[in-house]
Amino acid sequence: MKRFANKVAIVTGGGTGIGRETAVRLAAEGAKVVVANRSEANARTTLARIEQNQGKAMFVPTNIGRSEDIRKLIEATLGAYGRLDAIVHSAAIESLHNVVDLPEEEWHETINVNLTSAYLLGKYGIPPMIKGGGGAIINVASVHAHATIAKHAAYAASKGGILSLTKSMAIDYAKQGIRVNAVLPGATATSMLNRWAVMEGNEAPNPREEWKDSQPLGRIGEPEEVANLICFLASEESKFIIGSGIVIDGGMLAEL
Repeated sequence: MKRFANKVAIVTGGGTGIGRETAVRLAAEGAKVVVANRSEANARTTLARIEQNQGKAMFVPTNIGRSEDIRKLIEATLGAYGRLDAIVHSAAIESLHNVVDLPEEEWHETINVNLTSAYLLGKYGIPPMIKGGGGAIINVASVHAHATIAKHAAYAASKGGILSLTKSMAIDYAKQGIRVNAVLPGATATSMLNRWAVMEGNEAPNPREEWKDSQPLGRIGEPEEVANLICFLASEESKFIIGSGIVIDGGMLAEL
């Protein structure tokens, strides 16, 4: 099924985890994919997987926390492919402090990379989408937008902000054909979950085992499962879904 034939999609954080699986899936379904990532090595791995399946993709080195990088990302996409139909914002960084212990610079960096970037992607990405007749933006938030745990002050704030920003963008641009939604993953088998475990002092993290009981399903999520939802939201099959934050967490938030 080629739901994204002749479409162009940007995927931030496309070098690993949810971003990588989303980029691979979009390309497999016909999209020309722009992988925006800081690590070229990780991005090249994503591109190699896409090219193995005869997909089309390019890498644009991007520090998602810099406005100039986002402007260049949009320009490079339009220069290479002439249009922009979808943005999947999956890039993020973690922070593991309460507000007292949280360094001010870490607060600013976390909000900048996780939240301000979503504003900038909309600011510079929405105009060419409107010019092309519409498009979709999917922001990867987190269950931390609704409920959190200890020592996640900056991270939870950034993800809650993404959910609210998503709703605002959605109502502002729905009539111009721009559909903006968010996905809220629970514990998912990504490198970020590994890094969190290391930050907490676990020298040999095994997230699949350590987090399996945090969801009623009895396991953590896989990046491919979140990518499936993202691609649905990017497709015309979800054209009546606007301004939603869809939880994909194995039942985590449903359980007291």
